[in-house]
Order: sequence, then C-alpha cells, then structure tokens
Amino acid sequence: MSEVAERLAAAELPRDLGDGLVMRRATVADREPLASLHAHTLIDVGETAPADRVYYWVLDLMSGEHPSIRASDFILVEDTAAGKMVSSVALFSQTWTYDGIPFKVGQPETVSTDPAYRRRGLVRAQFEEIHRWSAARGEVVQGITGIPWYYRQFGYEMALNLGGGRVAYKPNVPRLADGAAEPYRFRRATPDDVPFIREMYQRATARSLIAAERDAALWRFEVDGRQAKSGIRRVLRVIEPVAPGEPPAGLLIHGQKSWGGRLGVGLYELQARVPFLAVTPSVLRYLERTGEEYAERDGEAFTAFSFNLGERHPVYETIPDRLPRVGPPYAWYLRVPDLPAFVTRIAPALERRLAASPQAGYTGELKLSFYRDGLQVTFQTGRITVAGWTPDRIEAGDAAFPDLTFLQILFGYRSLDELRHAFADCWADTDEARALLPILFPKQASNVWSGG
Repeated sequence: MSEVAERLAAAELPRDLGDGLVMRRATVADREPLASLHAHTLIDVGETAPADRVYYWVLDLMSGEHPSIRASDFILVEDTAAGKMVSSVALFSQTWTYDGIPFKVGQPETVSTDPAYRRRGLVRAQFEEIHRWSAARGEVVQGITGIPWYYRQFGYEMALNLGGGRVAYKPNVPRLADGAAEPYRFRRATPDDVPFIREMYQRATARSLIAAERDAALWRFEVDGRQAKSGIRRVLRVIEPVAPGEPPAGLLIHGQKSWGGRLGVGLYELQARVPFLAVTPSVLRYLERTGEEYAERDGEAFTAFSFNLGERHPVYETIPDRLPRVGPPYAWYLRVPDLPAFVTRIAPALERRLAASPQAGYTGELKLSFYRDGLQVTFQTGRITVAGWTPDRIEAGDAAFPDLTFLQILFGYRSLDELRHAFADCWADTDEARALLPILFPKQASNVWSGG
C-alpha cells in the first residue's frame, strides 16, 4: 500500500463515535492492552478468560516481526472516559488464487467487543473503515471466518469451503509387525527447510480451486517466529525415510497440543512418486505417539486425531476405513464489492473451462439477474467479457440468483442444481443458462490456509 493511499484510508481517523467512544488506528504502544482485550473476548464456549492462546497470538501479530501484518493494521474503539479499549478488528492483506489466477484479498480478523459495549454499532463502524483500507490496497475480495450469520450484516455471503476433514481413533492405527522397524522418521523443520516446505505447500494447494499464497518469509515465521503460547503455533515435521541417502518424503504439520482430546493435522503432503500407502501407516503411529505425549504433558485425555485437510485429500482415499468419521466443511464469508470487475479478472479461467467443454467456441450472451442488479456475460467465439446489467423486471434474464447467492457458485461452494434446490427464487430458464453455467462454475473443493 502506497503512503498516499495509507493517508487517504486513514483520513477520517481518529473519529468520535459519541458517548466518549473514539475509533482510531492502533499503534505499537497498544500491543499489550489490545492483546488483553482480545484474550478476554475471543474465547470459546466453556473456555476461561483470559485465553493465553489469543493473547500471545495478538502479541505476535503486533510485534513488527510478522511478515504480513503490523500494529497499524488494527483498528480499535477506545472509551476515553474509562480509559480502556472496548472493541477492535484487524485487517490481513494477502494474495489468493482462483484456478491459478492471483487476486488481492483483505481478511478481517480478531473481531471482538467487550460485552458491555455490544449492540452499539462498533463493529459495523470498524468494518466500514477497514473496507476502505482494503479498497485502497487494491483488494478485490474480503474474506472472514466466523460465527454463523453475523457477517451477513456487512455484505458477506458464506460462499467458500472452510475446513472439513476425517477423524481417526486409536484403534484405527495400524501396528508394526513384530520385529519390524519404522520406515519413516519425523524431523522438526528448520529455516533451511523452507524451500521444501513451500514445494509441499504448492503441491497441496494445486488441488484447491481457491488457495492462499504463502511466501518464504511467512513460512520462516511459521517455523520459528511464533511465541510458544500462541494458539495457532504449529509443529512442522519433515518426513524422511530411515534408510540413509534417501531424499525427504513429505511434510506433516500439526498442532502443538490436543483440543478436546483430539490432535489436529493441518497439512500432510508427499513428494511425487512417493505413495501415500507407503507413508501413511507411519504417520498414524507418529500422531498417536505425539497425542499421548501431549496428554501426559498437559494432563488431558487423548482419544483421536483429525486430518483437517479440506473436503478432499489423497489420504482419505488411501485409508477410508481407518478414518471412520467425516467432518463436513463449514464456510468462509466472502464479500466482492465489484462483481463485474472480479469476474473479468478470472475470465481466463472461465474461458479455459469453456474451451474444454462441448460448448467450446460459443458466441452469445448470458444475463444473470440478482434482482436489483446483475451481470451480462458476452461470449465471442469462446472469449468472455463481463459488464454490469440491471434487469427491468423480476423475470428478466437467463438465470437469477437472490441476494448474494451467486457467490456460492462463483467460488465453487455449491452447484447450480444445489442452489436451485435450496432457493425457490434461484432459476435458470434458458437452454444457454442450463448448458453454460455448470461449465463456467462447477462445484469444486477448496482448502484455503490464510496468512495469520
């Protein structure tokens, strides 16, 4: 973000919100009190405040050492009469890809408000401001994870897979044959492993329609930059054959403690021509040993481990009977403030899909109604252009998508048929719409690992 854009984005701050409340940008001096606010408000049901996992996470984010966020990327509301911070939101800037096409994303995070100050519009005021910051940075999409329904108030739609996975229990772990030696070991990753880590991450994200780019600096921070008590600090293990002289086989990333008796895996990837059938039994035994070590250390039970690798992953197909429980994905909230511009940006991906289909070389148009506004998609021998369009009557257009539901097929979260089944006012009434929309916007899985 340029210095000029920074000044424009913050031109109206600090801002008096009335009743002694002032909204302003955070500084490094706010680091500890802001971390304390979040540690007392961003807590799970049944968790006791303050949550160390949140406190140390926010300290990391505001330390100046995190490669993709700084203290001034936080906005806060301060009660000047009471002399305390009462609400805050942060904005992560990152780059995601859509079928390989990069686009800038702003991710609101650490959204919290002191309970005594809720239902007073403080989060809304902060979101309006960080949306301005995000626009000034050239971010064409905003995405956030969070509680059901809440962020719909601010122009977001649940439109992209979030999480999902498979769960295994201790009886599902295969045992080594008597006298057999474990063929793989699990070495703690070091900064020297970052090129290999990036290679494995790229292999993993190649299966995802939407993916987050992660540079070397962010991976170095993952390896040795986070504070030990941060709730999102991860353990990175390079999987190596025990046999000498063999190259690394893959990468395993998991949590540094169990949650609710379960140890979570965030990434499991292998080199090309290294079969999952060969390595996965060793992975299961390693996870069981690690979970039991955590249980002894923390005085908690260990009952299971979960591969939180999205809706689809090779390990699910490799050992389906050893992963008896399916965890369905939740959803990212997404906001696309200029839909014609975004669809234009990803048009090369749509053109590739069209060229590989029975409708290759099509010439014509599709008018997609969102009832208040819409899109006109024009095809010229397979090339696509996109413009805004306003329907002149309720029935106008080739297809209709109420409210923000079009985002669900745009990001592969739902198919056209699924949307038509769920929403009676979603329809596709022409041959062109029924033939072209499933080609342009097929249902596709994503597993986005953002940059916090």
